[in-house]
Amino acid sequence: MKTLLLLGGMTPDVTKLYYDIINRAARSALGGRHNAPLYLYSANLEAMVQYAGAGDWDSFAKVYTDAIDALADKVDAVVVSAILAHKVTPQLTQSLSSSSSTGVPLLHIADCVSSHLKAQHPQVHTVGLLGPKITMLDRDDPDFFIGRLESPKNGFRVVVPETQAEIEEVNRGMMEEVTKGIAAVTPQTKAMFLQQVNRLIERGAQGIILGSTDLGFVVRQEDLPEGVIVIEPGSIHAAEAAKWALES
Repeated sequence: MKTLLLLGGMTPDVTKLYYDIINRAARSALGGRHNAPLYLYSANLEAMVQYAGAGDWDSFAKVYTDAIDALADKVDAVVVSAILAHKVTPQLTQSLSSSSSTGVPLLHIADCVSSHLKAQHPQVHTVGLLGPKITMLDRDDPDFFIGRLESPKNGFRVVVPETQAEIEEVNRGMMEEVTKGIAAVTPQTKAMFLQQVNRLIERGAQGIILGSTDLGFVVRQEDLPEGVIVIEPGSIHAAEAAKWALES
């Protein structure tokens, strides 16, 4: 099994989710006492949120590129366990290019979600997205999340809340409650998320992407109308990364 560098810490719950999924896949495929060979670097969520809020993407990226610079020659691929952190994809891939002599890839979360949907839900072409404001608004960046999903290679249509007020309220729920863990999410905020889900469905969404890997702890499949799927990028990303690592 190939060795992965897991860049985590945007929340510890999500880092644990990735670690558990990858190791379960390794044990299921290889049997016995096998675990996945992993290096794990966990960033400080508070520092990362401050960098992102200030638009200081160079400092944000450096937290992870320092880990890449130290470990790139020891791993076969890098997995970042947060959608938001893919905002610095160019910096991460540049660091990989300069630090590794063997062309270590970044397994991008949007590409993994695209591969999963095309294989498992080929009927889904339009998806709704809820998450931090940065993720919902920055659709013009071809290396980030929406831009990557809407690229000719992946070919999805992505819809987000229509008004600035709705985007701000979703962002508030994400940053002030969801990132602190499921216990911090109030019933009112969960109801707001579900209201936004229904509005996205009314605008054609056939699946709802939880645009933060933590949101999967709040919005679940049973909360959605029949025939509309919940798309949990974190779980998909981890499973696809494990599948890649297990390929000979």
